[in-house]
Amino acid sequence: MAQEEEYQIPIFLINGQLDSGKTRFIQDTIAMGQFAEAKNKLLIVCEEGEEEYSEKLLKDNGVDMVVLEKEELTEEKLNELDKEYDPWIVIVEYNGMWDPALIMATAKPRGWDIYQSITLVDAASFNLQWNNMRSIVAETVKYADMVIFNRCKSGMDLGSYRRSMRALNNTLQIVFEDDKGEMMSIAEQLPYDVNADVIEIDDADYGIWYMDVSERPDVYVGKKVRFKGQVLKNKYFKDKNFVPGRKVMTCCAEDTQFIGYISFYNDIASLENRQWITVTATVKVEFQMAYKKKGPVLYVEKVEPAEPPVEEMVYF
Repeated sequence: MAQEEEYQIPIFLINGQLDSGKTRFIQDTIAMGQFAEAKNKLLIVCEEGEEEYSEKLLKDNGVDMVVLEKEELTEEKLNELDKEYDPWIVIVEYNGMWDPALIMATAKPRGWDIYQSITLVDAASFNLQWNNMRSIVAETVKYADMVIFNRCKSGMDLGSYRRSMRALNNTLQIVFEDDKGEMMSIAEQLPYDVNADVIEIDDADYGIWYMDVSERPDVYVGKKVRFKGQVLKNKYFKDKNFVPGRKVMTCCAEDTQFIGYISFYNDIASLENRQWITVTATVKVEFQMAYKKKGPVLYVEKVEPAEPPVEEMVYF
């Protein structure tokens, strides 16, 4: 028996909260001809906002649209759509209030596979959403390939938006657009002097420093830094390794983790686990098995006992 030909039907998953610009983004993408090579195109809409799709645009570009309720997002329904429309690509406007695990886990017709996941965010509403429904917003980002902040304006703290997203997904591509859809570049305004003889990190700025070192390690190579952290030692570290760091909450109390960089110190035995210390160290970039790649490491020159910060938890 001849082996069946393998083929892929890519799913473009567009997520975000109501009025985040999903419909406009999809229509603009279709109008630009991004999917023109696909003979049959299926648009699955899981949320109907104020902006409606142009029937003419969809017809002119050979796009069939169906609207699905949450209970209809099943293997059986997707198989029906596959047989009826025989799509070459599938575009899904997802409902930002639904758990992305629903569509990720739902069995799909042969060949259907999520190719790209993009989350749209209205920058003007981000602070309100982040403060009031953080866990829901976080789920739309954790498994995304790209986040697009639209309707950005000068004066917005876009650097903090980027750090919040990176804390959830450090492989994420993050794009900022103004209200005309033009891409914006942002210059991170750091709360410390990166060119100082010793970079002094205030307790409240630890998260900013940690994320910037992660994103731009080369900027810090050879620089001396001083900050307050908690000692983490365990059996997997070598005799001269420990991690001075802080606990961070990314979206909710159940979602906390310890963040810090592997550090070398000649007097590890003098340190107690969970002890608060002030560290003075030089930053280098080296391969570490714990990172499985090259990454920032600290060569500690001085350790001083310290009192815990007023706020021990770091927030993004």
